[in-house]
Amino acid sequence: MAGQQARVYVGNIDWKVSWQDLKDHMRQAGEVMFADIFEERNGRSKGVAIVEYRTADEAATAVETLNDTTLGERLIFVREDREARKGKGKGGKGGKGKDGYGKGFGDGKGKGGYGKSGSKGKGKYGAAPLKVGPHDKGRLVYVGNLPFRAAWQDLKDMFKEYGEVIRVDVAQDPDGRSKGYASVLFEKEEEAQAAIENLNETNFQGRDMMVRLDNFL
Repeated sequence: MAGQQARVYVGNIDWKVSWQDLKDHMRQAGEVMFADIFEERNGRSKGVAIVEYRTADEAATAVETLNDTTLGERLIFVREDREARKGKGKGGKGGKGKDGYGKGFGDGKGKGGYGKSGSKGKGKYGAAPLKVGPHDKGRLVYVGNLPFRAAWQDLKDMFKEYGEVIRVDVAQDPDGRSKGYASVLFEKEEEAQAAIENLNETNFQGRDMMVRLDNFL
């Protein structure tokens, strides 16, 4: 499986299965960043989903161990998300970003991996995309399991209760669709820690957020 490819495609999903049911099932293979069940306009499940893991190895494990397992009343099939693989290694095109925000944090580095993703976009203050390094360790917070309709402003309004928020980046696909996770950069380490202690596993727009320090600096 490609180095940056951490998504799998899941099919033949029982229509009664919720995204939380799917996530609970898929996390047997690793840490699930988000589980997105595709729906008809009337809200009915299409029976297929995309699940993104923290690492490509976990996604590979899911394909190996969860294919042909029972979820609800059906045997699901799990395979590599081939759509994401198509643009491997090409990086992404630049873009303006919605509301002045870029097309996502951490994916705009020209490494490909999510196909067309990685648009660089302008940042919150018209600056370049958020660049972080070792000096930001302890101040950068990872926020996962976000509802796809969540906007950066909603997150900023919530996180600023615990300190000075420098930047919020909601990771997005090339078409502007949220990937279900974000990064929040605080001014001080103690502010980041306060946000983690108070907001981890709290409900935000119908989902329990995962809030922790970003360990990939």
